[in-house]
Formats: sequence, structure tokens, C-alpha cells
Amino acid sequence: MSTTPKKKKTQRVRYTDAQKKEVVDFVASHNASNGRGGQSAAAKKFKISQITVAAWLKGAGAAAPKASKAAKAPKAAKKAKAAKKSSGKSKVGTRYTDAQKKEVVDFTIAYNAANGRGGQSKAAAKFKVSPLTVMAWLKAAGVKGASKKSTKKVSKTSSKVVSGGSNAKLGSLLALGKEIAKAETALAQLKGKFNSLLASL
Repeated sequence: MSTTPKKKKTQRVRYTDAQKKEVVDFVASHNASNGRGGQSAAAKKFKISQITVAAWLKGAGAAAPKASKAAKAPKAAKKAKAAKKSSGKSKVGTRYTDAQKKEVVDFTIAYNAANGRGGQSKAAAKFKVSPLTVMAWLKAAGVKGASKKSTKKVSKTSSKVVSGGSNAKLGSLLALGKEIAKAETALAQLKGKFNSLLASL
């Protein structure tokens, strides 16, 4: 028989549920305050392997990534609050009078008549309103924006005119001519009615 002593089997340490919970809670609180690193910190503090800590976290249903998300949650909440504060002013819409709207529309028309285009953006910058708002006011006033179709029509009527500003002026003159013709027709009708009533007296 051999006289060599038998090696003693290393007995595994049994941890209670309370001890496991203490480790899991430590990891969660560490990750909540630092974002990560709770698993390795718990392994050093309680002198256990990180694999054991991971197993306990898994058994408790608390994984390390979830803890990091919880740490990021306060930052996300702060960003959401800041966004609400910044967007709070924009929620309160400014009420504009008809005179103010007309001023913006007239400015846009005059700028486009002189320069051909760009009145919408210039009006938005000058009166501190959005280009979409200017577009809506122009549409409500019955003013059509300078489109490619309109510039094509103007170029057909006068091939000699080349520059965009001249095209816009010519278009404005044509539009004014139509309005004058309509006004003259209406005036003629009114004069006819006036003369007929005058003759019946």
C-alpha cells in the first residue's frame, strides 16, 4: 500500500440567497451610478469569480446591460426635459394680423418683381417667420409662386428678354394688364347702368 496522503477535496462555499441578493444589489447600484463595471467590482469586493456574479445576475433576472441602461435613463430624461424647455416657446403660436400678413405678401411680390425670385426666403428672414408660413399667406392671398411654368410662358411671349428680373417684371405687367382690362370692363358696365338709370329719370 502507498503511504502518500490523499489530497483533500476543496469544498465549495455555499452562499445563501441573502448573500447572493447582496451581490446582485451591489452590482445594480454600482452600474446605476457609474454606468458599468459593477460585475468586476462585486467580484473583487466579495472575493468571488465574475462568472459566479454573472450567474447570480442571470438567476435574479438582472443583466449588466440593463443596469447600464438604467444609468443612461437619467441623462435621457434630462435631454427630454431640455428639449421640452426649448420647444416650449415654439408651441405658443404667434398671432399675426391681416395687415402684417399683407405686409409680408406685398414685400414678397415686390422682391420677386425686382429680382425674379427669392422673395419668400427674404421675407421669412426679414419678418422672422418660416418660409412655409410665407407660402401659406401667399396662397391665401391668391398669389402664385414663381414656378418654371410661369417663367417659360414669359420667355415665350418675349424672346428678347433674357434676365430673370426682366421676366418677372414682364409677367407682372401682363398680370396688371389683365386686371386693368377686367376693371375697365366692369367700369364700362357700371357706366352703362348709370346712363340707363339717368335716362329713365
